[in-house]
Amino acid sequence: MINIVIIDDEWNARSFLSNLLEKELGEEYHLVGSCASVKDGVKAIKEHAVDLVFLDIQMPEEDGFELMGYFEEIDFEIIFVTAFDQYAIRAFQCSALHYLLKPLDVIELRKAISRYKNTSENKKAILQKFDVFEEYLERKQEKKRIIFETANGFDVVVLKDILYVDAQGNYCDIYLKDAIKKTVMCSMKHMEECLPDPYFCRIHHSSIVNLNEVSRFLTVDKEVKLSDGTLLKVSERKLKSFKQRIGELV
Repeated sequence: MINIVIIDDEWNARSFLSNLLEKELGEEYHLVGSCASVKDGVKAIKEHAVDLVFLDIQMPEEDGFELMGYFEEIDFEIIFVTAFDQYAIRAFQCSALHYLLKPLDVIELRKAISRYKNTSENKKAILQKFDVFEEYLERKQEKKRIIFETANGFDVVVLKDILYVDAQGNYCDIYLKDAIKKTVMCSMKHMEECLPDPYFCRIHHSSIVNLNEVSRFLTVDKEVKLSDGTLLKVSERKLKSFKQRIGELV
């Protein structure tokens, strides 16, 4: 019997993964917790003898990495579930952390379960892998900057801090992490030329998004959800290009 906890803020994702695991593991599968947050996940792990945790990384309150801080001793395995970009995936591969990509694939899930059954790691080993993971990301995602003219001078913007850009006639509003907004004197066309591939994608005549900050795409409404919860429309004209570009990252 494998005691499993699934931590993901999306109910549909938890249900889908649970069904896949039940089919793959059969009688070995025992779900002891289906949790929508790190806080609930920690509670479930502490209340049960848990063997394996499937842990989503991008969640609203606390990200999956923060789970580690709640335990002095880690006696369970972790398989991360992620929609991270290509550089983060390479970081996972370099650090040898277990991971699955969204949308989940049955064959990859099968491989992850096989890896779990053939390995056993303690907290020290996992933390060492985190160090490798973080080093790789810092090396690949350098703090590249770009300068934009404003009414009072110019602003220096760190590219990876940009969530999205919204056109305002001959001006653009740049929305950054930590709820910061900068208004710059720049047309949308010029903005699109300034922001580098493969990170940025124009999804509407008035919107450019940082693809690394896209956490979800809502098919019915044709909207993207960003890491801060912002919802932005994807125009019909840009839909095919957006799907192709986001696919290249994952």
